[in-house]
Amino acid sequence: MFNVMIVDDEPIIRFGLKSSIDWEKENLKLIGDYSNGQQALDAMEREGRVDILITDIKMPVMDGITLMKKALVVNPKLKIVLVSSYNEFEYVREGLTHGAVDYILKPTLEPETFLKTVHKCVDKIEEEQKMDRKLEYAQQSNVAAIRRRVEQEMKRILLKKHDEVKSESVISMFEEPHAIVLLKLKGMDRVDEDFGFLYNSLIFEEIQERFYLATDEGICFLISDSELLFFLKKSSDPLTLTTMIKEKIERETSIGIIYGYDVVHDVQDLVKGYYRAHAACGRYFFHSEKEIFRYRPDIAQDVPALSEQELEGFLLPYEESRSETFIEERFGVWSSENMKPSVIKKEAGNILKTIFMKKIDPPVLMEKIAIIEASDTLEEVRKSTLEGLKACAQLLVNGENKPHMDNELLDKALHYIHAHYTDELTLQNVADHIHISRNYFSILFKRLMDQNFIDYVIELRVKKAKALLRQTSLKVYEVAANAGFNDVKYFSKLFKKVTGQSPGDYRLNHEQ
Repeated sequence: MFNVMIVDDEPIIRFGLKSSIDWEKENLKLIGDYSNGQQALDAMEREGRVDILITDIKMPVMDGITLMKKALVVNPKLKIVLVSSYNEFEYVREGLTHGAVDYILKPTLEPETFLKTVHKCVDKIEEEQKMDRKLEYAQQSNVAAIRRRVEQEMKRILLKKHDEVKSESVISMFEEPHAIVLLKLKGMDRVDEDFGFLYNSLIFEEIQERFYLATDEGICFLISDSELLFFLKKSSDPLTLTTMIKEKIERETSIGIIYGYDVVHDVQDLVKGYYRAHAACGRYFFHSEKEIFRYRPDIAQDVPALSEQELEGFLLPYEESRSETFIEERFGVWSSENMKPSVIKKEAGNILKTIFMKKIDPPVLMEKIAIIEASDTLEEVRKSTLEGLKACAQLLVNGENKPHMDNELLDKALHYIHAHYTDELTLQNVADHIHISRNYFSILFKRLMDQNFIDYVIELRVKKAKALLRQTSLKVYEVAANAGFNDVKYFSKLFKKVTGQSPGDYRLNHEQ
């Protein structure tokens, strides 16, 4: 709907202009009528957007030509119709020269003629809007194409570890210092287990979309399935933008985001800058109470793990309280940040291997070690190591060295999953049903089924959704709910990722 304003110092003319058109029927809104140009100009500033101005030429205080010139400064796309008498043609000529669309004569004013003139203005507005949309689309497409090219070039540089950068588009981008920010989701393995591997990519796509809506002075792209990179001018307050996006995504998804950052001063520092940001992000392992980390060059993390012989000297012969004390002592060493997280996890797993190898069932021992390796924080490593120690020790005490009946457990779990997959089914629900721990069930399911629990559930739900789309007339949100998805937006995006079609397109292509 377009806004129309009428200006004429003669009340009877204003009344005639207002009453000669059914404005609402023509999808127009008459937002005011005024007796002189100054009143109209003040109203424009007060009321906001005016699309069509119908104004008399000769008026007191401010005439129509002056009003026209001033109004076009405020809104260059304003469409103007002049209302004149026979003896005002020189003014009409001046008005047309300055951009008026047309004019109408008071003595011969007919509703049909007036309506045609207004339609002429509407046609011009719609044509301009159409051209603006085409231009905007072309500009956006061009910008998007340039971004994609720069993203791909930067990704190649980082993955191939080229220290010497020759790409002109990348070189020109780094003419001033940039912040390099690496984002990760908290507990990637847990997110995979609870939501499926596709959920990560959907969240990263959402972050990338919000990034480009918020700024046109940076680059954002996936560097791996679990990492997203921002490059922003240091002068543009990059941390404020990053934190704003982070907090919004966290509110909408309830999934935590951590990021590490540093500054790249020139393009040849790009690869090293990425590794500095990566190292900064890795500090979350030691400081899980924080979420934002700046690279610290004083942290070397070059201390190796204890050797097999050293561990045997400390831990054998096995005595439970002595082993617990040793783990707590090592936790103090690990907390110093002088060892890489991967080295710490390896050493923690080797503690269990040293004590229990050849004493308990190997799959059970390997699953306890896998839980340690899946830890995201140092505290989780400590807890998993102590729990693994107690669990393995209990097996020795009880003499339970026989292999678990894994296939029987899996059969029981699958039966339960197929009966409840359209409900709010979680990994914990199923683990509780078959009376084993969440972590143990996660590892068991992945080992025997060669996929995550939730990815298996999603396959069942998508299969159910396909059947409902083919066989019923349920609305998309009803299909989502009946297939076990409680978020229709997530369902639609995930369905398209899996099938290559939106739910609506899938239904159209499979109508029976």
